[in-house]
Amino acid sequence: MRKQTKVVAVASAAALLAIGGAMTSFAAQGWVEEDGSWYYYDKDGNKVEDQWKKSGDNWFWLDSEEGGAMATDKIIDDNDDTYYVDGNGVMVTNTWVKVVNEDQDDEDDPAEYHYYYMQSNGKAYKDKSTNGSLTKKVIDGKRYAFDEDGKMLYGWVAEDGDMCNGEDEWENATYYFGSWEDGSMKTGWQKITVYDDSTDKKDDFDYWFNFKSNGKKRAHSSDDLNDTWKSNGKYYHFDNRGVMVYEWYQIATQNGDQASASNWAYFNSPEDGARAVKGWFKVVAPTEDNKFSQLDDSTDTFATKNSRNEDEKWYYSDGKDEGLVTGEIKKIKGKYYAFAPDNGVDGGRMLSGLCALRMDGSTIVEVLKDEMDADDLDDFMDGTGDFAGMTYASEAQGSNNVYLYYFGDADDADSDGAMKVGNVTVNLDGDNYQFFFKKNGGAESRGRGINGIYDKKYVYRYGQKLKADSDEKYIVVYATDDYGTDTAVVKEIKSKDLRANQKDAGVNKDKDHVSYVGNAGAIWDSNYYLVNTSGNIQKSKTAAKDGDDWYFYLNDKNIVAYTNNKTVKDTVVENWKTWSGKTYHPDNNTVTTNN
Repeated sequence: MRKQTKVVAVASAAALLAIGGAMTSFAAQGWVEEDGSWYYYDKDGNKVEDQWKKSGDNWFWLDSEEGGAMATDKIIDDNDDTYYVDGNGVMVTNTWVKVVNEDQDDEDDPAEYHYYYMQSNGKAYKDKSTNGSLTKKVIDGKRYAFDEDGKMLYGWVAEDGDMCNGEDEWENATYYFGSWEDGSMKTGWQKITVYDDSTDKKDDFDYWFNFKSNGKKRAHSSDDLNDTWKSNGKYYHFDNRGVMVYEWYQIATQNGDQASASNWAYFNSPEDGARAVKGWFKVVAPTEDNKFSQLDDSTDTFATKNSRNEDEKWYYSDGKDEGLVTGEIKKIKGKYYAFAPDNGVDGGRMLSGLCALRMDGSTIVEVLKDEMDADDLDDFMDGTGDFAGMTYASEAQGSNNVYLYYFGDADDADSDGAMKVGNVTVNLDGDNYQFFFKKNGGAESRGRGINGIYDKKYVYRYGQKLKADSDEKYIVVYATDDYGTDTAVVKEIKSKDLRANQKDAGVNKDKDHVSYVGNAGAIWDSNYYLVNTSGNIQKSKTAAKDGDDWYFYLNDKNIVAYTNNKTVKDTVVENWKTWSGKTYHPDNNTVTTNN
C-alpha cells in the first residue's frame, strides 16, 4: 500500500488553479463534489483512489486514506516518489515545502520542520549518492543535500550523507549545511557553535571552520600536522576535527618532542588565527589556557619555565618554514637581538637586560644569566652565588667563550631589546655601571663586552670598566693584553691579598717601622695597573693613599711599591725610582731576573 503522510504545516504553495472553479462543468463521470470534498469517478461509477488525475494543467491526488477524496496540504508517497499537494490539492513543482517534524529529537534531530524540494515533475529531490559520496543539488544558486526520503539535510553531515548533529559527531563530519531553517551548503569561513568535550570545561564553544569550494571542511591530515593553509597572504591551520587553531599550536611532532620550539607555531587570537609567520609577537608561552588542543596533556613545552610563570615574552618568527628563532643573535631590520636556545625551559624568548652568554660564533649555546642585577654581576665577576666555582671573569674570554652583552633595560617598557654597543651606562638596582661593548663585526662578535686595556686609559673586564669605589680610592688591576684580542686576562687584585705578602722595610727617618709589598730592586710586573675612582690608569704617583691608608708608588704607570707609610726615607724602599733588573709578581710573591 502506498503511504500518505499527514501535512501539519505548509511553507508555500503554487496556487495555480482553484479546484472549485475548475470543475463546475464535470459530469457524473469524472470530478464530483460531495459534502465539500472532491472525488473522481471512473466510467463504471467507482471512486478512484491512490491515483493522480489531471485537470487543466494541474494534477490532483485521490487519497485512499480519505475514502478517495482529493488530498490537500499533504505529502504524498507514490511508488517510492514523494510529492506534495497544496491547500487547493494541486501538485506543487519547483518549490520548497516544510512539514512539521513529528519525530523531533533535541539531540539528534532538533528541527521543528523538515524541508523538501519539489522538482519540475513534482517529485521531491532525493539523495542520489553513489559509493558513499554525497551529492548536492543547486537550487537558486545554492547547494543543498537530501536524504533518501527527500528531507533536506542540515547541520553537520558526513560524506555518506548521515547527519552528525549529536554532541561530538561533528568532529568526524565532512560538510556543514547550516541550521535546519537554512540547509544551504557552507563554504569559506564559518563560525559555528559546537560542543567540545576535549577541554576541561566541556562546554559549547564558538569555533572558526573553513570549508573548501566543494563544501568539505579543512582539517590536517593524519600523516602531516604541518599542513598550514595559505589564504590572502596569510597562513591558517586546522586540527583533525577541522577547528581553526589559534594561539600556540604544535604543528609537528619532530622527534616526538613537545619541548622543541621547532614543533610549535603561534596563530594569533581565536578570532584571527593567522599564523605569525614573519615578525614579532609578545605572548605567554604555551599553557593549558592558551595552548590549543595538543597530542598529549603534558604541560612541558619548549618554554616550560615561562609557561608556568605565565610571563609574557617577545618571540620572533623567521618564516613559515623556519619558524621561531632560537639560540642565536640575529640581525632584524638593522638591529641585533638575542633569542634563548631551544632548551625546553625558556626557548625562543627574546633576551633582555645584561646577559652572560656562552657563544659559538653567533649561536647562543647557553644562557648563564639574563636580566642580571647588581648582585648577579658581582657574583659573575667574583665566581660566587650562581657562578660559584666558575672562573669566567679571571680567564681569557676566548678560552671559555662566555661574554657579557647588553640588550637594553629589562625593566623599561620602552626598551626594544636591541643590542647596545660602544660606551653604555647600565643601571642595575639604581646604581650606574660603565660598560664598553664591541661596536664592529657581525652577529658572531658584535656587542661583546671588551676585555683588556682600551685606549691606554681604561681597563675593562667583560665590558665593565674597572674603577675604585669612593671608599677604596684606588684598586690594582691585572691585565695581560689590549682589548682587541680574546686572549686578554683581566682580574682585580684585592688590597688585602696584596698586604698578605707585606715585608719589613726597616725604620724610616721618623723612627717608624715601615712595611711594604714588593721586593727591593724589583719593579712590579708591568701587567699590574693602578686605577682610580674614574677608572683611569694612573701614570705617576708618589704616596697615593688608598682607602686602607696604605700608599702606592708608581713610576711611568708601573707600580713599584705599596707601603703602610708615605715616608720611606732610610728604608729599603727609599730608592724605588731606580729599581730595575728584576720583576716582582705580587700575585704569587715571586721575583724573576730580567735579561
